[in-house]
Amino acid sequence: MSARSKHITQFSEYLSVERNYSTHTVKAYVQDLVSYVFFVYGEDDSNIPIPTARDLRKWVRALALADSSAKTMHRKVSSIRGFAKFLELRGLVSSPIPLDIQLPRIKKKLPSFVKMKEIDAVITDLASKCLEGDYVSYLKLAVFQAFYHTGVRKSELISLRSDSYSIPRSELRVLGKGNKERIIPVGVEFQNVIRSFLEIKRIHCVESGFIFCNLDGTRLKEKWVYDFISNALSSTFADKKSPHALRHSFATHLLQNGADINAIKELLGHSSLSATQIYAHNDIDQLKKVYRDTHPFSD
Repeated sequence: MSARSKHITQFSEYLSVERNYSTHTVKAYVQDLVSYVFFVYGEDDSNIPIPTARDLRKWVRALALADSSAKTMHRKVSSIRGFAKFLELRGLVSSPIPLDIQLPRIKKKLPSFVKMKEIDAVITDLASKCLEGDYVSYLKLAVFQAFYHTGVRKSELISLRSDSYSIPRSELRVLGKGNKERIIPVGVEFQNVIRSFLEIKRIHCVESGFIFCNLDGTRLKEKWVYDFISNALSSTFADKKSPHALRHSFATHLLQNGADINAIKELLGHSSLSATQIYAHNDIDQLKKVYRDTHPFSD
């Protein structure tokens, strides 16, 4: 194994084992590192790829010329900085590697969400398709309701184990980013949907370690979940039609109905309040609309 491949493999293991990053995040970091290394060193894999600020600036300029977004460039640079930190921790460099470079500012976008009346219409449509004994239709309704009623991420939903849902306590135990566990209380409507779905699983003799699974008990594919939600939201006016749009809807609707932003932070599993505060801006937009529509001197 070449010096390059050896240290990239060790970096991947470090992210997975020591940093507890998800498989998706590890893959993204490693892909960024491989891209950077080939840009700087080409086919020469004889030495440890030690990042420098000069090479990083050249790479960022190349990314900009290739029309990479500011958000993408920030993530890629973060990956290289992570690798530099890994080299320092392993004693492969004698001191911290200075990688402070200027990056384009990320334009903050308000999260796309689905209006409550549109959510209700989609749920009504999915429920109407739940023919007696049809496993897939009940699965789709349960998956959609789970996203909207709990705000879980796509990866979190497909990883929910059979013992993650407590019927007596009416709560869902979710394992989020960095293996951090959080508890989400669930309401009567969601309880009824899950009860019906679990009964359909029993009727079809579906045995699985996962709550949401295929008829043969296997874990749901991320692509299937994404495509289903995208199609279910096709009739709505949401800017983005994805599982994450339902997560945004969950948070936005809670805030619009008076929920404390710190409580929303805990329900979403955010590590800092700054990640949740974007929903406050969403609510301000709604207040501005109310003002324009109702104040006699708003024109």
